[in-house]
Amino acid sequence: MLEQYIDLNDNVRKKFNQLYDLVIDSPLNVTAIKDKEEFAVKHLFDSVYFFLKRPLKINLVADIGSGGGFPGIVLAIYFPEWHITLVDSIGKKCRFLENAAKELGLTNVRVVNARAENMLPAKFDLITARGVGSVKELLKYTTHLVHDKGAWLMYKGERLDEELLEAGSLLDSRGVKSETVRVEIPFKRSYLYLHY
Repeated sequence: MLEQYIDLNDNVRKKFNQLYDLVIDSPLNVTAIKDKEEFAVKHLFDSVYFFLKRPLKINLVADIGSGGGFPGIVLAIYFPEWHITLVDSIGKKCRFLENAAKELGLTNVRVVNARAENMLPAKFDLITARGVGSVKELLKYTTHLVHDKGAWLMYKGERLDEELLEAGSLLDSRGVKSETVRVEIPFKRSYLYLHY
């Protein structure tokens, strides 16, 4: 199913299948999506879609509110050259992420059990966040984690226009530009790319 949309080498295909098994077998309710094809499109393809359309020069990524590893674990599998920090405030989710990274042999992943606003300042190239907070909240709580040429990719739903209006003065005051990519098929998603 996934290969009609993206190229997968044997290693990535194997790890995507392993990730599906880890998620389905987890005692945590990681996702309501159990169907493998739906999982592939709405979790795997959704996680990497933006980067297939717009390749970015990235080394250090922080995925805020990683939860079940979307997009963070998926990005770590698909882009093994990236170093990805998975951030979540819930301990049991962090333990799931640590176990998943270990089982998948992902040496480019580290897990941090913290709230983003409580993390020490860092110099990430990109902050990702899916289903976590509003645009204004995410920008407010993560600006100290991004270097002066860094960016954010927020995986948003149907309220994006409203969230952008709410965040307008903050975006302007910090000199942050925004671009939106909307997808309708085979899943519905608005990707908000913020950058200096």
